[in-house]
Amino acid sequence: MQPPRRSAVVDALVEIQWQKKKYRFAAEVKPLSTPKSLDLAVFQIRRASEQRGLYPLVVTTFLSEENLRRFEREGISGLDLCGNGVLVVPGELLVWRSGQANRYPRGTTIRNVYRGRSSIVARAFLATPHYDSVQELLDTIRARGGEVTLGTVSKVCSILAEDLIIERQERGRTTTLTLLQPAKLLEALAANFQPPTVGRRFLGTCSLRTQSLVEVLASWQTDRGGRIVRTGTASTEYYATMAREPVARFYCTQLATLLDVLGSHATETTRFPNLELLEVTDPTVYFDVRNHFVASPIQCFLELQAGDKRDQDTAEQVRRLILRGMDDRGFGS
Repeated sequence: MQPPRRSAVVDALVEIQWQKKKYRFAAEVKPLSTPKSLDLAVFQIRRASEQRGLYPLVVTTFLSEENLRRFEREGISGLDLCGNGVLVVPGELLVWRSGQANRYPRGTTIRNVYRGRSSIVARAFLATPHYDSVQELLDTIRARGGEVTLGTVSKVCSILAEDLIIERQERGRTTTLTLLQPAKLLEALAANFQPPTVGRRFLGTCSLRTQSLVEVLASWQTDRGGRIVRTGTASTEYYATMAREPVARFYCTQLATLLDVLGSHATETTRFPNLELLEVTDPTVYFDVRNHFVASPIQCFLELQAGDKRDQDTAEQVRRLILRGMDDRGFGS
């Protein structure tokens, strides 16, 4: 004889009355509203509510409109602590309220892993979608010119896993890291992208031909320890079909020393300029620089996506190029 099946535990029983009719819900309460946490809540409360003959309800700190729409589609009610919610009784009741801001942002020292220095970790997964350890990820980031700590890498990976962007698997004493949703990661980077802050600028003419200029820049970078890269939009021709701009634009550190090296070859003027140098300290622009100081395809995509309609159309070409690289490695979106 089989032992009686134990009912799944629920966090609360909730009764709602509308007009003269009452509806009873089994509630699952989650302090985090990350995709991973909500997925778990849906799984748990669907099973528990079915066992008890009640309607499923998820209660958490914040529910976005996207999450509310998902709950409605799946026939699950959801309430948050900010005043948003959806109540679903199939065929009888639908109550919807949204638009309230998140009063409980995720408590972490890294406020946004898709922006600023910490976004370098996210970008690294689009360059190489699998790592056998956190240390391997850190080594790859540093090899590509990124400047982050092991602690930052670990914290960012935890959040990316909570957002279901990557998967972490424990294997002995190490943790493997695998990109799951490259398209979603690109969207998150684009939604949170901020152009780098520019300090000093140089706009003028340069008498050096392209190859000679590249050689001078390489020498300056080696001798003076500076960093330089074409802007994302100035790198477009390497990744997509787009009319070439007459002005070569570069981000650089130590603009003063670079101008010293260029000397009489560079003349500041607004008449028919062919060179613009932008002094930028933001480390994200110098991550994963390609040959001839070409920006990474990710930086190119993000700058184009933040531009006008023409730039955004071109960004789609770069986006397809990046995701096609994922597919070629077996990590489709």
